[in-house]
Amino acid sequence: MAVSRSRFLKVIAVLYVFISFSVFLGKSASAENGLEMNIEKAIKDYLDEYKVPGASVAIIRNNELFFSKSWGVTGESDEEVTEQTPFTIGSISKSLTAMAIMKLADNGTISLDASIQEYLPWLTLKNGKAAEITVTQLLAQTSGFSTYDGLALSDKELTGSDAIKNQVKKLSEVELTAAPGEKHLYSNANFLILGAMIEELTGMSYADYMEQQIFAPLGMKYTAANKKGAYEKGYLKGFQSWFGFPVKSFVAYDDAGAPYGYITASSEDMVQFVKVLSGNGPDHFISDKTLDLFKTPQVQTGEDRYYGYGIRISNPDTPKELIWHSGSTPDSHAEFFYIPETGWGGVILTNKNHVLEEEGLYYLKEHIVSLLNDDEPEKVPNHSVTIQYIMLGCILLLVILPIFLVKRFRIRKYFKKGTRLFLGVLFIGLSAVLIPLFTFTTSFPWHSISVFAPDIALLTIVAVILLAINGLLLFSLILKKSW
Repeated sequence: MAVSRSRFLKVIAVLYVFISFSVFLGKSASAENGLEMNIEKAIKDYLDEYKVPGASVAIIRNNELFFSKSWGVTGESDEEVTEQTPFTIGSISKSLTAMAIMKLADNGTISLDASIQEYLPWLTLKNGKAAEITVTQLLAQTSGFSTYDGLALSDKELTGSDAIKNQVKKLSEVELTAAPGEKHLYSNANFLILGAMIEELTGMSYADYMEQQIFAPLGMKYTAANKKGAYEKGYLKGFQSWFGFPVKSFVAYDDAGAPYGYITASSEDMVQFVKVLSGNGPDHFISDKTLDLFKTPQVQTGEDRYYGYGIRISNPDTPKELIWHSGSTPDSHAEFFYIPETGWGGVILTNKNHVLEEEGLYYLKEHIVSLLNDDEPEKVPNHSVTIQYIMLGCILLLVILPIFLVKRFRIRKYFKKGTRLFLGVLFIGLSAVLIPLFTFTTSFPWHSISVFAPDIALLTIVAVILLAINGLLLFSLILKKSW
């Protein structure tokens, strides 16, 4: 029986739709494969360029896992890194601490506008302004505590249940750099206080509260907020960078640092936190109103860049809006991000760090974000140890100088007695002020320099010693009777 013309046309139409849909799926799959390949290439190039021993990256799209891979080994026992391997996440810990505070605000335990002395009556400051600081100002980093004052209490490798409170008590010796609410000053001190506040209000340790109210509800099985819990869940130290090369870390976990920088988490766990930012966390985890407030910009920190409550926001209220935070410890560096417009989000965890290498991972994150947004990718800067080489050159000159000085005929020929005296005083003076000058110009305490840039710290100490030796040698030559 002949097929009717209308039926034939219907068959053709169905075939056309099927073929078109198949082609679309094929193109979509091809595009996704191309995107994955470009992301993986960018990560591998970064790991090779910066000589990073271990990393784990996870990316989600609309709360579905899109990309998840790990590379390399851990620092302590050379174990293979997996998606379940915990890394210290640095200042991304602030985002999790802030979320814990927002949950307390959500259930009425804390008021964000209240004075911190309402919850920590024992906390006093040198200039008596503790009562003027609000919880909101701690979260937004506008309390007036300086970056230096926060770093002075950081990375001390402390252990014990009282570690956080004991460090916060030391702030009684601190004078605020700015009036509360006056300006944004990024400081670990703010989140140390928030950690102590959580303990005071809940009657629990910071680590226990975070486990029960944040990590467990979000399914963050490998995440911990103290040394004991971190090692029980598989954490192993990473690597510090010496002249660009990874060296197993000598810095231990700091229990007091958990609220601002020492939470340990895996890439598998961190995507669960990113899902919360999209509004797709567990039911009743946090109200939509409080979550919106958590993601609201509070203070401008740069062109198109803002700080919220423990998170950073770039280009708010535009299609390019990005919620993110970086994090670093002496032996790890991490980034997380969420793009509200498209639903992309992700986390990058690495186990090597140096203060001069930190922009590399930031630009890798920006590169990946550009790929996800179908934009021209950001270029990841090449790794450089120029500063270390310059310092090595200066040290070499200081080593050669004594050889030159002991050849007395050259001293007489080229340097008069007054010149020798001047150089001796100059060298001794430089040896005395070099380290204080270094800390002043960088706004970093010496301890922070020694753990975040150990090679530079060592070169500086060697330079101080050689300057002093050269200065004393010049003085000794002046005092010799033969002169």
